Amino acid sequence: MRAALLLSLVLIAGPAAPAFAKPPLDYQDLPPTALAGVAPFEHLPAVDESATVVVSIKDDPSWRAATFDPVLTNACRLGDFASVPLNPMMVLFAVPGANASAGQGALQIIPPDRRHLLVDLRHLSAPGETYYFEDAAYPTCRVWVENLVRPRKLGTAGTSLPVADPAALKKREAQIKSWPQQSQP
Repeated sequence: MRAALLLSLVLIAGPAAPAFAKPPLDYQDLPPTALAGVAPFEHLPAVDESATVVVSIKDDPSWRAATFDPVLTNACRLGDFASVPLNPMMVLFAVPGANASAGQGALQIIPPDRRHLLVDLRHLSAPGETYYFEDAAYPTCRVWVENLVRPRKLGTAGTSLPVADPAALKKREAQIKSWPQQSQP
């Protein structure tokens, strides 16, 4: 009876593997390849270390490069209009005998033929315009436009800005006042 039980267990479980047998393929190390070591993409830098491309050097101060656009500046600060983070194109402003407060510095540029470097979620760009970015992707972003095609207006539709209609404003205030009040301890 005991031998029959052992025989049935051996037939069901199979023969016992020796201790020095290879583990199943799922648990083996990968075969060695010609690319020994870590793959190059595993140690990418945390910041972009590529060299900037100086498109041009201007002798004017940076604020004379183009027309300051408050609508595009607001959109840039909200992340709706910006230069892609890895845009290497820069314009240098080398005012002779001046310091940074006198307009010397560098701005990111997006010329009309490089629109693939522009993030434009609100479709505010126009053909033929060149955009200059200072502090792109930061809350202090500022945008200048060269060859301004049309002036822009910041509309209140779809934003959190207050509405201009007094009746709509009173309706909104009444709606807010109808919300349940939290009791004070």
